[in-house]
Amino acid sequence: MKHSIFLRTRIDALYKNITLWMMLFCCITSFHAYSKCLYMVTAGGGHTFWQAITHGAQVAAKQYNYRIISRGTFESINAEAQLSIIEYSKNYNCDGLILAPYNQLVVDQLQQNYFKPIILIDRKPKFSTMHVVKTDDYQAGQLAAKQLLVSNTKKFKLGYILTNTQIAHLNERAKGFSDYLMKKQTFEKLETINLGGSVGSARQQIYLKKPILNQADIIYSTNELSSLAINQDLDLPTTIKIGFDCHPLLIEATLNSKMLGFVSQNAFQIGYASASKLIAHIESGKPLNSLYLNANFIDYAFLQKLPVVNCQNIYRYLAQQN
Repeated sequence: MKHSIFLRTRIDALYKNITLWMMLFCCITSFHAYSKCLYMVTAGGGHTFWQAITHGAQVAAKQYNYRIISRGTFESINAEAQLSIIEYSKNYNCDGLILAPYNQLVVDQLQQNYFKPIILIDRKPKFSTMHVVKTDDYQAGQLAAKQLLVSNTKKFKLGYILTNTQIAHLNERAKGFSDYLMKKQTFEKLETINLGGSVGSARQQIYLKKPILNQADIIYSTNELSSLAINQDLDLPTTIKIGFDCHPLLIEATLNSKMLGFVSQNAFQIGYASASKLIAHIESGKPLNSLYLNANFIDYAFLQKLPVVNCQNIYRYLAQQN
């Protein structure tokens, strides 16, 4: 009897030891499976657009047993905050960096003191030699112009492009729009208004320019900030408005015919392609190269295709189409 109890006790102890070793092994292998990482620094951390980009990168990274550690600044106007986040990221000892740089200063600093592979997303400073995965911003501007002419065949007297003239990729969106319309000779006058880089400056400029904006036949905004500003601060029932980037208020305005629609980027694909390219470079030495993706126009007809109308489903739909 005593021998039986002793034997059972030894078996129980052995079983517990085996269980503990199995748990430890699982933890070790799980950690090893995701021991490699990419650090991603976005702009405007909580934005749906950046969430979709991060999700795309996470899907790609998981396929290669990497993980994505993502951080973002509150607004897209703070180079110092980005550099601070990147400096802190070194504590994670990740294998590479995916970055949406605010300006050339950020890129220049990294070239001096960051010695791991980098790929840019969403924007590329004018004089940067780094590779990037982003929307073809000139094509995006042309797309907005084409959609305008599809829905309206008349000749316009006055149009305004709202942008931040200090940002290279926004200038490309503005140039694509104006070049296409001027080529078609559909405007008597098409002007650009610089709204600056913050919500406050954009709304202030729109308030100051309200008398002339009220005379416009068409207003085209090159980013979310200016798109929201024209919908919140201007009551222009007869003016055709085109926005840029997805936001619940822009969806609502499009559904209520207060906007013709807005240009959307393929956010998931930007994240997926950037992570895939960087990992391939790290793992096999495959040279990095740039990728420019076409934008899409979201209008009332497009929104009717979705089971539930929101930005997440728009990005999901675009990802499936590509």
